[in-house]
Amino acid sequence: MINIKKNPKEPLILREYRSSSHDAKYENAPKGMIEQILESLVAEQYGLCCYCQQRITVKNASVEHKLSQHNHKEKALDYGNMAAVCKRTEGLPRSSQYCDKFKGQKDFSFDLSNIEQLIEYEPSGIIKSSDANLDDQLNNVLNLNQRTIKKENERLLVVNRAAAYQAYVQFMCTNPTKRKVKERIDDLTNGRNGEKEEFCGVMLFFLKKRYARMK
Repeated sequence: MINIKKNPKEPLILREYRSSSHDAKYENAPKGMIEQILESLVAEQYGLCCYCQQRITVKNASVEHKLSQHNHKEKALDYGNMAAVCKRTEGLPRSSQYCDKFKGQKDFSFDLSNIEQLIEYEPSGIIKSSDANLDDQLNNVLNLNQRTIKKENERLLVVNRAAAYQAYVQFMCTNPTKRKVKERIDDLTNGRNGEKEEFCGVMLFFLKKRYARMK
């Protein structure tokens, strides 16, 4: 997972709809509103799912309410509670699902704008946290260490993250200078052409640890 800086300017259509009626509901959104919300969310997330870090576009993503609409009706039209998620496990058995498809009506209660400092990775691809509550949500709310997959040409999230770790190892095998490591960190953090690399959070985690030890 990577930090997501929210656009301070929510889509105008959302703001106008929310103020148009005391009974405005997300499920009754006017034509085009969801698409405009997704356009804004996908852009601020640099084309990555807010949870699993896989590539998304407006056409293959959906709007996620981090605090679920079921439990927090007052947050249903709150742009700050929205994020863009992938649809990759839609229709799969629950054990194979992850992100919002697994989450359902549960809540993800952590701030995505400052999530990186709480996240750790293992070389095997496991995502975890020393914060017990967050670690529980990673596994039991989002299923980000999912163990089974039943979809052709699909790989487990842990396998993809392990591949990102191997990319880090290969980069370090080139014996980069501290300046080169910093350049790679900046490149992954800032993205290019409005996009960031899939699973970039994994490489950033290990690069930052190595950079801190370099002289």
